[in-house]
Amino acid sequence: MTAAKLIQIPVESYELSAAIHFPINAEDKAPVMIFVHGFVGNKIGEHRMFVKAANFFSSLGYVCLRFDFSGCGESDGLYKELSFSKKVTELKAVISYISHFDEIDNRNITLVGHSLGGAVTAIVAPTLTNINKIVLWAPVARPYKDIVSITSEEAVVLAKKEGKYDFNGFEISHNFFEDLKLYSPLKTVSLYSGPLLIIHGDQDQDVPYTNADEYFHATNRAERYIIKDADHTFSSHHFEDTLFHQTNKWLKYLTLEQKTVN
Repeated sequence: MTAAKLIQIPVESYELSAAIHFPINAEDKAPVMIFVHGFVGNKIGEHRMFVKAANFFSSLGYVCLRFDFSGCGESDGLYKELSFSKKVTELKAVISYISHFDEIDNRNITLVGHSLGGAVTAIVAPTLTNINKIVLWAPVARPYKDIVSITSEEAVVLAKKEGKYDFNGFEISHNFFEDLKLYSPLKTVSLYSGPLLIIHGDQDQDVPYTNADEYFHATNRAERYIIKDADHTFSSHHFEDTLFHQTNKWLKYLTLEQKTVN
């Protein structure tokens, strides 16, 4: 296990809070994993899932970066000012920031997106040439529909009427809901030519696990894995362990396949 180094990533006129984990015995140019959290989430994650994931994968030789979108966790900004479009801009800024580190292989970057972060990942990855692997954990497939199923239609009505809606202490703007309608991750990810892994729990009460099937059919190089009885945040040691190890198994296979080709 490596200690995380806390950093600030500049985006326009504000900063995002992030933590970076360096492997103890890193190669000259280590591969990178960037963890992208979901709706009203943060870089720690439920039951510290992203902390544990970063520790797990950094022990295997990856440089791992986890960060808070603006208005989340310890980053600058207010949640009511956040939108899906802003998340896209911020993820691109994070990728650009870490791509300039001397310690990393900036041609070997894996994005790991959870929930709404999965949808953001699916939108961003096809636009950047240095993203060569995508992992989606319990991903949102239709941003507006999937998020409204969590907040309720009433939230949309009230946000339109009052300009914002209080969701568990997070103020969600009317623009946030409207902006979600602009994106179609399933359509955009079809433009991505790299390998894609989708892992979902079949007892996910927040985001339909059938999303895994839809992402699987959206691109030619996808694999999917369904964890029996797992919920949206994989909230047990068994679910979490399966999540990490299945992801690593897939990554190792791709690495071996690439070495065989070369």
